[in-house]
Amino acid sequence: MMVELGREKRRSIRPICEGSKEVLVRGAVEGTMGRVWVPGLGPSPYCLIGSGDFAYLLGLPPKGAGALDLKSQIYQSVSHAFIYPENERWEQWLQDEFGGQFRMVTRYALKKDEHHFDTDRLKSYVKSVPQGIRIRRIDERLYHLALREEWSRDLCSNFEDYRHFETCGFGYGAMKGHRLVSGCSAYGASEGMMEIQVDTRKDFRRQGLALACSAAFVLECLEKNLIPNWDAANQQSVELAEKLGYVFEREYQVYQLL
Repeated sequence: MMVELGREKRRSIRPICEGSKEVLVRGAVEGTMGRVWVPGLGPSPYCLIGSGDFAYLLGLPPKGAGALDLKSQIYQSVSHAFIYPENERWEQWLQDEFGGQFRMVTRYALKKDEHHFDTDRLKSYVKSVPQGIRIRRIDERLYHLALREEWSRDLCSNFEDYRHFETCGFGYGAMKGHRLVSGCSAYGASEGMMEIQVDTRKDFRRQGLALACSAAFVLECLEKNLIPNWDAANQQSVELAEKLGYVFEREYQVYQLL
């Protein structure tokens, strides 16, 4: 069986994760968030990281009993996650171990830097919302409001509680009266970086609300010298990111078990 590492015991995976630029990986290594499993205590040849809807495989893929243990842990803990293999060796491992039991999912990476943003344009997006809509920073009330509905849960659900969210993340919501109708928030956090989550209620889409909330979020990241990482699930998300000033980097694929 694999061992789960508490936040204070994750130094052992730093050597195998130090090259990763993924916010959720870095946050897990730093102990900010996420869960980590290793084959045993002490220096680890590989690890499994789970954070929200995502899982990462890093290090050297195991063979024999180690492979069986890792496979079991994946089924037990991250079976519904999008699985990111670190390299081609992990891709081959996944194909060998889960042959025919997965589907490939296309995602889109935007460049991880802050050199393409026009702050005046971002500020104009925040102001350009329909009458009756207010853009507000997510406080404790909005945090709990987001968790109540399925469409908005992911704006805050990757944090343990409001105190964790307030300490490690932040976000902005679009309010129509007392209703939260759109938002942009931290899905993950690591030193110097934020992973972005954007959601809008179906009946309030295509009104510039996601654009306004996202612009407010990016502006605060820039003020705090944080890199706001945008990883898109579809072309609509890519187009929204490009309006904000992001530059498309590449299309790539991840694994999801059937």
